[in-house]
This record gives sequence, structure tokens and C-alpha cells, in this order.
Amino acid sequence: MAGFFIRFLAAVVLMGLLMGPWAKAEIQCSDALSKVLPCEAYLLSGAVGPSAECCSAVQSLSKMATASDGDRKALCQCFKQIANSMPVNLAKAQQLPDLCHVSIGGVKIDPNVDCNSI
Repeated sequence: MAGFFIRFLAAVVLMGLLMGPWAKAEIQCSDALSKVLPCEAYLLSGAVGPSAECCSAVQSLSKMATASDGDRKALCQCFKQIANSMPVNLAKAQQLPDLCHVSIGGVKIDPNVDCNSI
């Protein structure tokens, strides 16, 4: 499982490098993904709850997302790609904001969300 995650992370970093010049947001997908690495055990395996490190990362991303609409859209698109590319437990991902005491401003955690409507 870890090997798959590392390969996916490498692909996201490459994608971020290729798309970087056109991005209007300051948050890059590769940065966001590296921030949520502590959540891997919770989102991809049988961990019962998120670790303190995971919640700290989620809280940090939440603060970054409130910086601008562009950052919120970039995070939405990034995590939408991740949800569609990896075996992320969607129910657990949807619980993260509540478990980590974070408000995500009504953004729906769903691989089918329309990020342009955020």
C-alpha cells in the first residue's frame, strides 16, 4: 500500500510541476498531498480515528484554504483527483472535518463535487 501511495505522490508532484505556471492559487496539489500524509493510515487503511498529526495537517490546510477562492478551488480539485485515483475511504474523509474540529465552509467532500462552484 505504501508503494502505491509513494508512486501516486510522485505523479502528483510531477503534475504540479507541469501545471504550476498556469495555477492561480498559491497552494499546489503536491504541497497539499504532502501535508495530509499523516492521514494515510486513517484514510487508506483500518485506523479507527485520525492521529493528532493528521488533525494538525487538516487544520493547517483549512487555514490555507480560507486565504482565497483560488486556494479553495485548487484544494478541491487536488483532493477530487486523489479521491478518484486512490482507494480513499470516502466515508472517513467526510468525517475528518468533524473529527479534527475544522469547518470547511460547506465544501462537500465528494469525488463528484463541482470545484468551480466553490
